[in-house]
Amino acid sequence: LLRWFRDNNLTLLGHQVDGVRIEPLGGVGYSSASISRVEVARDDGASSRLVLKHTRLSDDWIARRTQDSTGREAMLLTQEALRSVWKVFACPYVAFAAGPGEIGLLMRDLTAELLPDARVPIAENQEGALLGALAQLHALFWDRSAPDFSWLMRPAQYCEMVAPSLLGDHAVVAILSSTLRDSVPRGWELALARLPQAIVPTLTRPGVEWEHAWADLPRTLLHGDVKVANFAFSSDGRVSAFDWAMVGTGPCTIDLGWYLGVNATRLTVSKEEILRRYRRLLESALGHGLPDQLWSRLEAVAIVTGARMLLWSKALGLALGRDGAADEWNWWVNRLGTIRC
Repeated sequence: LLRWFRDNNLTLLGHQVDGVRIEPLGGVGYSSASISRVEVARDDGASSRLVLKHTRLSDDWIARRTQDSTGREAMLLTQEALRSVWKVFACPYVAFAAGPGEIGLLMRDLTAELLPDARVPIAENQEGALLGALAQLHALFWDRSAPDFSWLMRPAQYCEMVAPSLLGDHAVVAILSSTLRDSVPRGWELALARLPQAIVPTLTRPGVEWEHAWADLPRTLLHGDVKVANFAFSSDGRVSAFDWAMVGTGPCTIDLGWYLGVNATRLTVSKEEILRRYRRLLESALGHGLPDQLWSRLEAVAIVTGARMLLWSKALGLALGRDGAADEWNWWVNRLGTIRC
């Protein structure tokens, strides 16, 4: 991508590119993508700092596990119908390139706007901005406005990505990144051994059956990976969103369930209060209330998908004796106990 700009004497950020220096920075979280810090020398003598994310789909476990053959993160940037995403979130992308089996995404360097990677709550105003932006995104593509591109992830895929169904399936386990290949199966073994038997069917029911059960719920566009580390917070209050490799469509609370699970140590208030806050923000963005019966079903979606994505991790935390792990485990188990298949 950068060579293309240089060799064609094109402009980047309003200036011609005179030279490029790339410094590899390693992987991105649990994905198999690589990221590099990029220094771009400009024709005015100054330089621009950028970040390049490169993904080979055949090597990326998320792409392989979710049958992504096109590169969703790049596809998001090609669709006119999805351009309004960037009315809600500040767009971090400068350019992208896609070739057979690989994509490259060039982004502004948001290092100064990222939150520290620590197991401590974020600031209340930051959590409010993130939940508010998420609610606005969901309201913008609500129900009949929801996109239906074939490359978007579906509820069944969110349910199955790292669900207990991978136990004993060596081919699926082999796809996982090296950091997950041992921990996910081990975590599910611990979780299923500890869970009340009445809850197990909720976690082992085929994802396509859950998708069918939720088919009458309002759909929307989903970010898919709403961990705090995938957002940047600018001084003007705007939120930038990146890492859209799991962008999809489905009930809005698929995002919320993942938010509750993956950000457990970053929440400013209880999970119950997060659910209430998000509902208020969503209703405000929609311009109307949601019936209690509908909201109850949407909450159930959050619990089911959040648990299927991350209960294995909660079990590992419990086994390791991490601070707060027992309370975290008990909350999910208690809420799962209210779900009926």
